[in-house]
Amino acid sequence: MSNADKLESAIADYMAAAGVPLTEFDPSFVTRMVSAMMVSFHKYGRVADAYPLKFNAASDVRARMSKYRETGNMHFLVDAANFAMIEAMHPSPERNAQWGDNDAASSPGRTTASGHRLVQEANDGSRIMGETILHHPSELDAA
Repeated sequence: MSNADKLESAIADYMAAAGVPLTEFDPSFVTRMVSAMMVSFHKYGRVADAYPLKFNAASDVRARMSKYRETGNMHFLVDAANFAMIEAMHPSPERNAQWGDNDAASSPGRTTASGHRLVQEANDGSRIMGETILHHPSELDAA
């Protein structure tokens, strides 16, 4: 069994122990993230030598998501995830980053396929807590 297979198996076991089916997470995506970071280490060097003082990982997330939207190339999703991880590891000083609340009340919600923002609503349409609030993305930009 390859190391990548072992990693994916360990993730699958971890999820199974929590009672979460593999339909809810893709272990191969994490393997792609790790593989890309290994290539980057040998290509560019240590992450800590570049972030946050030489490069801006949060901007790199946005750039990779833009390229994904433009091309459909899912490797840009892996890159975006890795840059998000780098920002968490080495946050830009101006962000005053911290691990804060991550609950429904503090979430910006999710965007529906029709472009509306749903706050505090489960996939089946039931309310997670309080009222379901609908926002169109243009309304969020104006706020």
